[in-house]
Amino acid sequence: MLSTTHHRWIYLAGLALIVIGLPFSKAFISIGEIVIAVNFLLEGRIKERWNELKQNRTALLFVAFFFVHILALLWTNDLSFALKDLRVKLPLLLFPVVIPLSPKLSRKEFHWIVGLFILAVLITSVMSTYQYIHVRDILGTDYRDLSLFTSHIRYSLMVCFAYLFLLYAAWNESKNILSKLTYVALAIWLSVFIFILQSMTGMIVWFMCSYLLLLYTMFHIQSQRIRTIGFTVLVVTPLIIGSYVLLQIDAYYPNEKPDFSNLDQYSAGGELYDSDTTNLSLENGHYTQLYRAHNEMTREWEERSPIPIKEGRDRKGHFVRTTLIRYLTSKGLRKDSVGVNSLTDDDVHAIENGIANVRFTYGNPIDNRIYIVIWEFDRLLREKRVQGHSVTQRILFWKTGWEIFKENWLFGVGTGDANRAFNAKYDEQVEALPDQYRLRAHNQFLTVGITMGILGLLIFLIGAAYPFTKLKTANSFLYIGFAIILYVSMFNEDTLETQVGVTLFAFFNALLLFGYSADSEEMTSL
Repeated sequence: MLSTTHHRWIYLAGLALIVIGLPFSKAFISIGEIVIAVNFLLEGRIKERWNELKQNRTALLFVAFFFVHILALLWTNDLSFALKDLRVKLPLLLFPVVIPLSPKLSRKEFHWIVGLFILAVLITSVMSTYQYIHVRDILGTDYRDLSLFTSHIRYSLMVCFAYLFLLYAAWNESKNILSKLTYVALAIWLSVFIFILQSMTGMIVWFMCSYLLLLYTMFHIQSQRIRTIGFTVLVVTPLIIGSYVLLQIDAYYPNEKPDFSNLDQYSAGGELYDSDTTNLSLENGHYTQLYRAHNEMTREWEERSPIPIKEGRDRKGHFVRTTLIRYLTSKGLRKDSVGVNSLTDDDVHAIENGIANVRFTYGNPIDNRIYIVIWEFDRLLREKRVQGHSVTQRILFWKTGWEIFKENWLFGVGTGDANRAFNAKYDEQVEALPDQYRLRAHNQFLTVGITMGILGLLIFLIGAAYPFTKLKTANSFLYIGFAIILYVSMFNEDTLETQVGVTLFAFFNALLLFGYSADSEEMTSL
C-alpha cells in the first residue's frame, strides 16, 4: 500500500505532466490524466468521496455536462465517432471529480504547478520565435506553423493564460521589485508573441482579457490617481483601436471610381483589353478586373516562370493566373505585357509562392492581418463567397449550424452525428461547398446545442454562470481572467472538441475553483 505522502507526490507529478504537456505533447497530457485517475482510485475512500461530491453542486454540474454526452448516445447513429468523442471529452469528467476530492494544493504547490505551465509556454514561445526568425523572409510562409506542437489557436489561448498568471504574479509579488519587473517583462514578451503568432482569435482574446481585467482591477485600487489613469486608458483604447480599423478600411477603398465609360481600349502591345466593370473587387485600392490583356499576360508570364498560366497552381494551391492578376493589381499595374515585364524577379518568386498582394512581401503583420479580414468581408459583400477565407467562412458555419439547431433544438442530433448533420445540410445548399471547407460550427455554444439539444446547452450555460454565484474563488482575478479567455474563444471556436482544448478548459476550471487551500486564497483576491 502506498502512503499518503506517496499518493500526494504521484498526484502532483500527474498535474505537472498535464501542464507541461498542454503546450508540448498530447502524450504527456494523456499520461498525466491516467496517473491522477489511477492514483485517485488507489487512494480508495470511494463512499466518503461520493458523499463529498454530492455536496458540491458546482462540480456536479460539470459532471452532469459529461453525462449528457452519454445520454445523447441513445439517438446517435454514428457510434464509432461518438465513442471517440467521449474519449476526447473524458477530462470533463476526470478533473471535476479528482481535483475537488483530492487534498488541495498549498500555496507553494500551486505556485509550482502554475510556474511549470508558464515555463512550458515561455520555452515554446522562444522555440516558435526562433522558427519565425528563420521563415519570416520566406514568401508564402503559413504562420499557423509557428505553433510547433499543437493548434495555433489553442496555443494562443495558452499564451493568453500564461500572460494572465504573470500579470497576477506581478500584482501580488510585494517583497521583491526585481521579481515584479521580471513578471511584467515576461508578460510584455507574451503580449508581443501573440501578435507574432498572428492568430486572430488569440489577439482578440488577449485584448478582451487585458481590457476587462483592467476594468476589474480599477475597482480594487485605492489610489484615485491610478484609478483616473486606468479609466482614461479604458476609454481611450477602444477609440484608438476603432480609429485604426476605420483608417485601414478607408485606405482599402479608392478615393474615387474610374470613369468606366472612358477606359482605355487597347494595351501598349495592341491587344484589346477585357475589362469587367461589373466585378469591383480590389487590391490596395485598385480594381482587379480592369485592363486585362490575357494573351499578353500569358505570353510574358510563361517566359518568366515555369508555372503555366492556364491550369498551373502556385505553391499554396491556388490558380497562378488569379494570384498574378491580384498581385499586378496590388502594384497598380495593368494585366498586360508591360505590367508583367515590370515585375521584379522577387515579385515573380512571390507570385509562384502564392503571395497575392505586394504588401505581404514587406508589410506590418498586424496591418496585413487586418487587410486580409477587410478583403474577406469585401469579397463576401460583393461576390457572396467565403470559401477558404478563415474569418468570413465562419459566418457560413454559424448559419449552417443555426439551421441544424433549429431543426433539432429539443434533443440535438446526438453525440456522434454532428459531422453527418453538417454534411447533409451542406448538400442542401444551392452552391455545393467543397469538401475541404465543410467544417463544423466554430462556436462551442452552438455545437453543444446541435449535439445535445436544449438540455445540454442549458447545463453548459448554467455551469458557466453558477460558480460566480456560489464560490469566492470564481469572483477572483485569476478565475475571471480564465473565464474571459476560454468563454470568449468559444464564440469563435469549438474549443472543447479537441483533446488539448477540452483539457485546457476542464483542468484549469477545476484547479482554479477547487484546487487550492485556504492559505493560498490570497492568490486569487486583490
